[in-house]
Amino acid sequence: MEEKFMTLEEVCRYVKLSKPMVYVLLSKHRIPAAKVGRIWRFNKDSIDKWMAEKERYYTHEKGRRKTDVVSR
Repeated sequence: MEEKFMTLEEVCRYVKLSKPMVYVLLSKHRIPAAKVGRIWRFNKDSIDKWMAEKERYYTHEKGRRKTDVVSR
């Protein structure tokens, strides 16, 4: 059975980011997480959704702005 919640180390491996980078994202409230006492926990479903939103933004929305520009 797959665990629903991940530790900091597990989420780092899962999304291929360093611990310092995840801490930066946490400090800026850019990654979904919950703090239980002094320990961060990450809901795997929320991380998957967050990654999908990032992918959608960078492949569709951000790319669209570049193609909407008409060169003269």
